[in-house]
Amino acid sequence: MNLFKALSYKEWMKTRKFILVAFVLLAAVAMYSYIEIKYAIRIQEAVNVWYGFIFQGMSVSSLMMYLIPLSGISMAIVQFVPEMTNKRFKLTLHLPAGETRLVSAMLLYGYGVLFILYLACVIFLSVIIGMVLPSEVVCMMVSQLLPWIIAGLAGYGFTVWICVEPCWRQRISNMLVSIGLLSILFVSIYPETYSDFTCGMILVLASSFVFPFYSCIRFKQGIQ
Repeated sequence: MNLFKALSYKEWMKTRKFILVAFVLLAAVAMYSYIEIKYAIRIQEAVNVWYGFIFQGMSVSSLMMYLIPLSGISMAIVQFVPEMTNKRFKLTLHLPAGETRLVSAMLLYGYGVLFILYLACVIFLSVIIGMVLPSEVVCMMVSQLLPWIIAGLAGYGFTVWICVEPCWRQRISNMLVSIGLLSILFVSIYPETYSDFTCGMILVLASSFVFPFYSCIRFKQGIQ
């Protein structure tokens, strides 16, 4: 536990500015979505706006489709690129603990921070959108956000996998695999499309956690 606390503090010092920026951006986009819907209701009347969301599958906050995955990818870059460029990752792996435990602690920190950010975003968005739209639309919005949140978390793990990989040729392969797996989560933006694909989303998320360990082993073995 002491090791996890120490690593978490180190990661916090490295990522705290990014976390603040990501939080502000997510809150700003949520407020923008609220203002946009309020304006649409004023211009088109509430019934027409509700019809578009309930029957036509319109997105309450389409910008989240881009911001959430990008925040996960950016979190991995901020957390691991300095480790690789400054050659601190090798020192981290030589701490008095198993490499699996060390890498797990670093990954769990990143996943945990992103999960808290996304959860806060969903709650905040649900509250403010619930002021102007019925609960059915709010539930549809949450179901629409879910695959994007999984993409943000998985995008974090896959980006770590790419960053830690010591061989550039293998990095390109990792990138192609990552893009292919993440693209599954953007087949459709229609709400509840992924309601029967829960196991698939779990597998994508789980693979994003497991794959970095393979590149970590290659890095420790000194593969170029």
